[in-house]
Amino acid sequence: MTEKQRKTVRLVYFVLVTAALLVAAVCLMSACVSIYRTGDHPFSREAVAAAFAPIAVPVFVCLGLVAVGFILHPLLPAAADAAPDRDEVTLGRLLARDLGEVCNPELASAIRREYRARQLHRWLSVGLLTAGAAVFLWYALNVDHFHRTEINASMIAAMWVLLPCMGIPFAYGVFAAYHRRRSIRREIALLRQIPGAPAPAAAAPNKDKWLAVARYAVLVLAVGMVLYGWLADGWMDVLTKAINICTECIGLG
Repeated sequence: MTEKQRKTVRLVYFVLVTAALLVAAVCLMSACVSIYRTGDHPFSREAVAAAFAPIAVPVFVCLGLVAVGFILHPLLPAAADAAPDRDEVTLGRLLARDLGEVCNPELASAIRREYRARQLHRWLSVGLLTAGAAVFLWYALNVDHFHRTEINASMIAAMWVLLPCMGIPFAYGVFAAYHRRRSIRREIALLRQIPGAPAPAAAAPNKDKWLAVARYAVLVLAVGMVLYGWLADGWMDVLTKAINICTECIGLG
């Protein structure tokens, strides 16, 4: 299999994992909201089990995709020059010079634009996260937003405030991370146009073999513990504790 085909398979896998996680998250939030809307005391084993039953399929799909990822990683390793940490090392070595003395002004300007764009995305990500946290804290610390007789409605309203406050910075952070990696590669390509540019840093020792062994060991251990808990009716204890936390500790329901 060529490197281009491996990249395509990895891209498809990441898209599927992301989509499955989003579906599972939406189903979980929908189930929680539906439980809150059932009444003043909505928590019971039957009600929670009925609300969470539809989530089983997307959750098991996510777990299956994670298991597939453990298998695909050693079978479809990324090229040595595609590792993000290698890009960082290469960029650091190429930048260890005065650009004004080794390249023309246009090339130096293009390199600096890439750096400034990454810095801008970084500060925008921090600013959005700070603003979202400040808005939600202002809402959460205002006692007028929470009513003793309408606890469920107050919590649902708080979640609607939290969703954009954290969702927007998260979405922009994902975009900024993707842009950062693409920008670093573009900058490396520009720096390599400079006459006398140093060769890329030497590749780190290959640790994929031991990493794969550790991942398989963790996967087998996790599956074994899940199966043991399931067969021992441990899921019922977890459900009961979750209900008790919501109804007794936090005070919902």
